[in-house]
Amino acid sequence: MNFSILFIFITAFIVKGEKKDGYCHQYCYSFDYVRSQTSFFSTKTPYFTMRRKEIGKQFQVANCDPVKIWLYIRHGARLPKAKEMDRLSQLENLRTEIIANYKKSNSTIAFGAMCEADLDLLREWQWNWNITKEYDEHLTTQGWNDIKLIAARYRQFLPNIFEDNYNKQKYLFRYTDVQRTEASFKAFVEGLFGSNAHQYINVPPQSENVKLLKPYKFCASNEEKITGNQSEYRKYLRSNIMTQLAIDVSERLGFGCPLKITQILDVYDMCIYEHAWNPKATSAWCSAFTPSQIHELEYIEELRKYYESGYGIKTNERLVCSLVNDMLNHIGNNDEPKAVVYVTHSSSLLLLLTALKAFSDADSLRASNYYSMSTRKWRLSNIAPLAANFAAVKYNCPNDIEQEKVRFFLNEDLIEFDWCDKGLCNWSDVKKEYDDYIQASCDEYYCSSSNTRESQSGYMFSIALLILAFISCLFVSFSV
Repeated sequence: MNFSILFIFITAFIVKGEKKDGYCHQYCYSFDYVRSQTSFFSTKTPYFTMRRKEIGKQFQVANCDPVKIWLYIRHGARLPKAKEMDRLSQLENLRTEIIANYKKSNSTIAFGAMCEADLDLLREWQWNWNITKEYDEHLTTQGWNDIKLIAARYRQFLPNIFEDNYNKQKYLFRYTDVQRTEASFKAFVEGLFGSNAHQYINVPPQSENVKLLKPYKFCASNEEKITGNQSEYRKYLRSNIMTQLAIDVSERLGFGCPLKITQILDVYDMCIYEHAWNPKATSAWCSAFTPSQIHELEYIEELRKYYESGYGIKTNERLVCSLVNDMLNHIGNNDEPKAVVYVTHSSSLLLLLTALKAFSDADSLRASNYYSMSTRKWRLSNIAPLAANFAAVKYNCPNDIEQEKVRFFLNEDLIEFDWCDKGLCNWSDVKKEYDDYIQASCDEYYCSSSNTRESQSGYMFSIALLILAFISCLFVSFSV
């Protein structure tokens, strides 16, 4: 038997009669009308679940006019990947088992039992068989509507930049070569210029802009450090926190023996997908978890993304050299277009934030420090929800000594760097802060043999040693 599974079984037996206080009460999802946990679904958090702090005031600067914008937008809510569809559709079988569990026990689960209203949600749940593999990762209606509304908000907040009609000299749009970003682009321009606006906007092939839209495609990633057996991600999946969660969720669902962690993650995925598709509705599978368990599950993707696209690997910031220069070049000149809009993915957005040194914590995210990182800045639910958007806005301030200013925004909220005056940055300070990118030859700085995500020189050195050892063995063999 796999050791980790054996460990869960043993732990389940030991703690059967000793539950933490947090799990001794019955949580009823159906009667929780606040459901604060739905704002913490990591990168699948709906954009408008997190209420915007202000309505446009953050874009207003006294005695200054916004004149240009550079926007980097993540696509909206999508359907699962084809391989996910296979797994999630099998939850119908798990649902049947759960209902049977409660019939056998006559709803006398010892700790944390589901309320009858939550069980009713499960009884009524069915997989939507219209979601088929041909719609792999396609944008949903909710995703379209969110992106369209975000565009309308930018137009409302920045009327000097986003005018009534499209003009190809004033606006530049790009998106990646997949349906969800193309559809998000169409929704965005519809929000700016009206229905079917995309029909008269010519966008060149994505291949011309890969380094700007998918910068992570050009460097070999350190998969061992991101998701390998000794990665923080894997360590957390094996941690006491996740072991206890597996025990508690399984018991809540009526199982005497813990479910596999993969099954629990499928339940979690179905919960957050359904909430993303319709944030105002209830999801039967969200009833499987208490609010605190959602926060524990949230940390899984935080760890993976921290090392894949964040501060966990130092050289991640180099991957967006061309992208940072593109932003600086656009903001730094007075030429058209007035607006550059790129539609891309969460990994690209997070790499950009990392390069700009935004949302960095004093301590790194690790499997062992979940509790001490409860107030972390690197919280994907806040910084990279569905339809997340980063904006650099240039202002002309004629009454100031330095007239060119910049404000940076994430999800319409002002980013306040400590080297700026209350979020309003002098253009000269922006150039100074990101001078490494300005001075770099991106083709060399970007992904050289010694500077891939986590320097691969150590890996290559290990290979060289193995080759030398093999040659030495051959030499000794032939000598004998």
